[in-house]
Amino acid sequence: MLLDFNNTKIHIVCQQYVCTNIRFDRNLSEIWFDFKSTQKTEEVYCPYCGGNNAEIHDGGDIVLKDMPLYIGVPQFFKVWRHRYKCRCCLKRFSEDICFKDPDTRVTRRAAEFIRELCSYKVTTNSISKLTGIHWNTIRAIHSRVMNNELETHFNELKRSGYKPQCLAVDEFAIHKGQTYATCVMDLETGMVLWVGKGRSTKDFRKFFQEFDPDYLSEVKAIAMDMNAPYHIVVEECMPNAKIVYDRYHLQSLFSVEVLNPVRIYEAKKHKENAKDMRAFWKEETDSEFKKDWKQQYKEEREKYKSVMNTRWSILKNNRNLAEQEKDTLESILANHKDLAVCYAMKEEMSRLYELTDVKEARTGWISWFKAAKESGIERLVHFANNKEKRIEGLISHAIYPISTCKLEGVNNKTKVAKRIAYGYRNDEYFFTLVKYMSIPKKT
Repeated sequence: MLLDFNNTKIHIVCQQYVCTNIRFDRNLSEIWFDFKSTQKTEEVYCPYCGGNNAEIHDGGDIVLKDMPLYIGVPQFFKVWRHRYKCRCCLKRFSEDICFKDPDTRVTRRAAEFIRELCSYKVTTNSISKLTGIHWNTIRAIHSRVMNNELETHFNELKRSGYKPQCLAVDEFAIHKGQTYATCVMDLETGMVLWVGKGRSTKDFRKFFQEFDPDYLSEVKAIAMDMNAPYHIVVEECMPNAKIVYDRYHLQSLFSVEVLNPVRIYEAKKHKENAKDMRAFWKEETDSEFKKDWKQQYKEEREKYKSVMNTRWSILKNNRNLAEQEKDTLESILANHKDLAVCYAMKEEMSRLYELTDVKEARTGWISWFKAAKESGIERLVHFANNKEKRIEGLISHAIYPISTCKLEGVNNKTKVAKRIAYGYRNDEYFFTLVKYMSIPKKT
């Protein structure tokens, strides 16, 4: 598009279109450019049959939004274009507007500007305020860019003959009120393959219905946690793939359901003892006995504090503890049998996850669950009874040492994107964004 300044008059020429008028009021609240077509009928080719034997059927105006010259002053292009009728195939069609974005009512340069702003992670709302273009149009332009990038990336992988061998599946929250979405990732490339609303077996089954089965034909293992019933769908749709339960999820569950409750229970014993001793100390009249009760009360309080303060020391691997932390922890475990047993079971669980021999892993996990059930510790027994039925997925870690860590990283990026945008109104657009963000950067 050219601006030709001639005798203070502006003539805007763009191939077959010419600007006939520029309108704006004194307050400069809007700027309008009127265009009309100058194309001749002999230059028109039918998009259906390819012939150039067309006649003008009728015409009409179309309004396009352009990038504003001034912030807060919307700019419009009012374009008069012809509708033609082909004499060969009798089909009717409108002439092409070369500066119109194909799928929206904005100019090409406005669409390009929006694409650039989106690449710098500017929010849809901010772009809408800056350009005066509706957020729905911005979303459509950005979606088109992301879908093109995703399609190009997948086509490159298919042309190279690549097929994923290890997947990970996990859920993440999309709205308040326990609304979740399921996410599937290729662990080798770090690419999110699919995102769908919900986390039930019915929702997850859509992945195998919608995704190309040939592309998934070489999948050997799928990492997942134990929360959602994803294993049911995997056993049904991919019976040859091994299910691998995420080690960090299981260790986190063990800490939440066993270690911490047992530690707090042991600490509360000291607190209750201190409370009783305080009662005796207050009622005692003999000064010597009162002094002894008071001393014992202080000791019990110190024991309570020391046990409560070992939270992070208990959760750490023993090899990662500082010398002072080791000494403190050993003295506490020596006086608290149940806590010592649970801590030993946690350390043994970490060791089992390091095994690469399947027979050794099977023997180790069977022994672990047997010891847990025979410990007599209520929390530990309950945990073992619930998780023992998933033992095959724990043993599979020895063959395929994979986890959902990469996917958790994408989930964190997703949470940041949601916070920046203050949420997303359109789930399909949001899911496309999640997949787009996971495309590996080219070096």
